[in-house]
Amino acid sequence: MKKSADSKFSSSSLVERLRERITDGTWAPGTQLRQDLIAKEFGTSHIPVREAFVQLQASGFVTIVPNRGAFVSSMTTTEATELTEMRVVLELLALDAAIDQFSAADEAIARGILKRDEDAHEIEHWSIDNWAFHRVIYQASGKRHLLETLEAIWRKTDRYLRLVWQLQRYQSISFAEHLAILDAVVARDRRAAKRLTKAHIEAAGMVMQDALREVRQS
Repeated sequence: MKKSADSKFSSSSLVERLRERITDGTWAPGTQLRQDLIAKEFGTSHIPVREAFVQLQASGFVTIVPNRGAFVSSMTTTEATELTEMRVVLELLALDAAIDQFSAADEAIARGILKRDEDAHEIEHWSIDNWAFHRVIYQASGKRHLLETLEAIWRKTDRYLRLVWQLQRYQSISFAEHLAILDAVVARDRRAAKRLTKAHIEAAGMVMQDALREVRQS
């Protein structure tokens, strides 16, 4: 039987597909990942699947247990706290470098993202646009390595933020905070922009902790 062209995946694209399923909750923490079933589904051999598991373990999404197999990594308050702390330090560094370079074109893109969010009701949309909003500000810094590091942190944080966005009341709060941050950046008010960004990240961190506790109690 001939496989369709999109049934074959490189190791890197397979990593992305598996990460998406972990991040969006399709595979809950603790789920065992069956190498044979994944290979069959994606029309590939076991080798790319094993390589994908190793890469996902390196980035914290999968835990490989000797003689038992690969499992979706757990979500912990300790990790949530660490990710929040890293975001504060690195995002303020990026913001500080970006604010003087932030252009009218950058502002138009950021406001377009916020406008799109006004009518969005799906967690997937919030997830994509949340990082897109912050990234359009930080990329003005021109610091490629810093942006790559932040991108990796955001991929891990996304699992936790999706728990937060299940509390739809929080999305309106986050939207208002994004708008205030953007206004401060446009005004070149460095102190206000950094203060608002720090408060925004820390508030999300607190809600992440609450969401984790709710999940454990349910």
